[in-house]
Amino acid sequence: AGFEARFREDIDPWHYATSSFEAHKRSILLRACGTRLYGRGLELACAIGETTRVLAPKCLRLLALDASPTALDEARRRIGGRRNVSFMLARLPPGMPCGPFDLIVASEILYYLKLNDLRLLLLKLERALAPGGRLVILHHLRDFHDAAIRPRMAQEYAIRAMHRHMTLACLHRTGRFQAAAFVRGVQ
Repeated sequence: AGFEARFREDIDPWHYATSSFEAHKRSILLRACGTRLYGRGLELACAIGETTRVLAPKCLRLLALDASPTALDEARRRIGGRRNVSFMLARLPPGMPCGPFDLIVASEILYYLKLNDLRLLLLKLERALAPGGRLVILHHLRDFHDAAIRPRMAQEYAIRAMHRHMTLACLHRTGRFQAAAFVRGVQ
């Protein structure tokens, strides 16, 4: 409900479309995705679709999720007629699709979850990633007022959890955010 209210008040409350900092984070996220073309991709918390636009050419099919109907409507508008992108209204972790997905991107969402929900979502992410698939997580590290978990703690917890069962392929850290990519081994 809080995200829906925020998007209704300002369709781009975090300035995804206009901020050079947001564009820089997207470029780091895209590099963490690697160079291959993915069959089936999943983007969690797509907001207004700015990251969706850059992920779409990397996937034959891309499913973008968000819990805000207003944000999803704007994301659909911004994506236009791209036939390989579909959108789904979903609240995480219960609305997490089963997969398998070759690429999963979780950016700026984990610290909004309570610890038990974070644990459950990470388990679902691991299960939804196809063998040989890539999981990319990017999150702020600095504290802010509406996070359910301290951002640094959420990112570090996710990295530890994923590193137990996957190979770390990429790590990029600044003072403000961190991006990590993991590859699931082929069985």
